Amino acid sequence: MNNGPGEWAVAYHGTVLKAVKGITDQRLLQDLVITDLMKFEAKQQNPSIPDVKGLYVATHCDGGAAEMNSLPIIENFNLSFSNVSTEIYSLINSIRPDWTPLNTRLVTFTEGLTNIILGLFDIRTPDDESKTLIIKIYGAQTELFIDRQAEINAMRVTSEYSVFSQRVLIQFNNGIIYEYASGKACSREDVRKENISRLIATKLAQFHNIPNQKLEKPYIIIVLRRFIQLLNECALDLSSIRLDIDIIEERILPYLISNPEMNKDLVLCHNDLLVKNIIYNEKTQSLSFVDFEYTHINYALFDIANHFVEYAGVDNADFTIYPTRDEQKKWLAIYFQVRGMNQQIIDDNLCHLIDKFSALAHLMWGLWALIQARISQLDFDYVNYANMRIDSYKKLRPILFEQE
Repeated sequence: MNNGPGEWAVAYHGTVLKAVKGITDQRLLQDLVITDLMKFEAKQQNPSIPDVKGLYVATHCDGGAAEMNSLPIIENFNLSFSNVSTEIYSLINSIRPDWTPLNTRLVTFTEGLTNIILGLFDIRTPDDESKTLIIKIYGAQTELFIDRQAEINAMRVTSEYSVFSQRVLIQFNNGIIYEYASGKACSREDVRKENISRLIATKLAQFHNIPNQKLEKPYIIIVLRRFIQLLNECALDLSSIRLDIDIIEERILPYLISNPEMNKDLVLCHNDLLVKNIIYNEKTQSLSFVDFEYTHINYALFDIANHFVEYAGVDNADFTIYPTRDEQKKWLAIYFQVRGMNQQIIDDNLCHLIDKFSALAHLMWGLWALIQARISQLDFDYVNYANMRIDSYKKLRPILFEQE
């Protein structure tokens, strides 16, 4: 579609809403304007909702459309960590043609437990990190249990609905390059601070409000089955856990949530909301989530429980650290308000239900760590971590199985 020089079309999923003249900034090809998509989606489904103000997607119409689905750029390229400092510039030439080793700084982030994560910064603009790139090199054999295309799709949809803005720009054979979320990874102390806790609850509620078709099985069952399958050849005796998973799927999960307000609340979940995956920008008082490789349809309460469990931190994790009932209820009040849910059901029974999902979170990550102990090349004590998570699961198991 071509509306003439310097003219843009505001569109939603290919539907032109209005034209905007006089915009000539070519940077908009890289920085598509995306706001209020969820409100527009709601209005499409319910015309009685008042008109939504603002732009939705600004698509360049001079010389061809720059559609969201044109990203990521696909490159047939294998990037090795040992040579990344020299190889990266040819890989990013299509989006950062003027970047060289002389005007950039390459930083290796150490928080990841699955992949190699690096940041590439333009040292010519130290006060502007908007063009910074994050390079993710996939961990060895992680394709066995991570759907990489689903990860890219999740990042696209969170950008489309203005929840986050980290678009995947380049997809190469063994990784992706995506936009940078400026800020600092949270610590276990940070996530308990009132202002940050409020932002996390708000952002997760917005995440869970993204429309979905709810056609999938809950991810917790899919991933537990997959992990057990991958551990079939493991020398450990996991027969009791296999039996537990059968019971969980057939006799516990279908009846776990009895309150109609939360029953079958299957939403798009992050599923890995540990403290290092929460980025807080003190300057803008804003917050982002990162690392969407486990993002799938799941129980909203699992996502909440998993986050509470991750108050333990990553380095020297202490799983005795867990929000108090009062902390949980304050957090849930914010979350329920943003999601438009009935706050009257926030009580000890709901917190007890979250404890049950916490048991499932420990089981999931315990099995994950056993797999990583066998295949990962990263320097991390996965065996000890697996033992801690499985032990935590066993402590909470009586709560999960109390109706059996």
